[in-house]
Amino acid sequence: MKISELLAFVTVVETGNITQAAERLNRVQSSISHRIRSLEDNLDVILLDRRTDGCSPTAQGQILYEYALKILNLADDCKNNISYSKNSQLTIRVGIIECLPPYIISSLIDLGQDLGWNIDISIGNTISLLSAFDKNEFDAVIIGAGFSNAQHARTLLLSSELVIITEKSHPRITDISSLDGEVFLLSSKKCATSTRNFNVLFDEGNITPKRVVECGSYPVLFSSIAAGKGVSLVLRCSISGEVKSKIKTHQLSGQFNDFKIELLSRTDCAYLDSAKFTDMVASVFQDPRLRDVGY
Repeated sequence: MKISELLAFVTVVETGNITQAAERLNRVQSSISHRIRSLEDNLDVILLDRRTDGCSPTAQGQILYEYALKILNLADDCKNNISYSKNSQLTIRVGIIECLPPYIISSLIDLGQDLGWNIDISIGNTISLLSAFDKNEFDAVIIGAGFSNAQHARTLLLSSELVIITEKSHPRITDISSLDGEVFLLSSKKCATSTRNFNVLFDEGNITPKRVVECGSYPVLFSSIAAGKGVSLVLRCSISGEVKSKIKTHQLSGQFNDFKIELLSRTDCAYLDSAKFTDMVASVFQDPRLRDVGY
């Protein structure tokens, strides 16, 4: 069995389709099909249940899929270890949720440089980052709490406050039920953390939004709020001083004061001092600006 064959097989299982697997791997379909057949010939079993609407693993295919994931992860670890042995500076792949202020990223990169590390940052939403972490695409992720499982090594980094933001002229909100019928804006409907927080707000305030609009990014969300296009629920520390001057912030109470962000990191990387890395990240989240509006 070759790594390329295992990668092709895993990708077909995950996409459920040889065509999509070929697109993801930037290969022609015949190449993917050939690698799957080679595995089946080598193991003398049928690995995929091929249907007109796609593919799914057979019982034997499921066994191979689980082993293939481990083998591919080990291969990636091997490459990383060899790369580290060749280079004086270690690259640490870190995924971060998009709602955090930019100075967090700058601080991580700067402190990493001081320790001889190259911190390679990617921005995303909690679910996509967690999925990538489980596939060994990241060495660590900083995400909203409540989505990881007991198998992950977790460190609580921040417990902060969620606030309602509106245009400047909006009346002061004293009862969240007054938001019933409003247009709600969020950065991304794919962001499970934001979606969960909005659903809690809707349930607690018995709110039926006029509609929920996806803005695509936090800069667009903030500018839309300032223009009076709707209201939103955001992490207090995500509001910059410039944005603060253009919008109105409304404080909430109860569970909205306890939004948690956690670090998931690998404890099995031979090339990474996980304790040292965790201490470095935790120190960044001691920044007093995280407790205030504006930065």
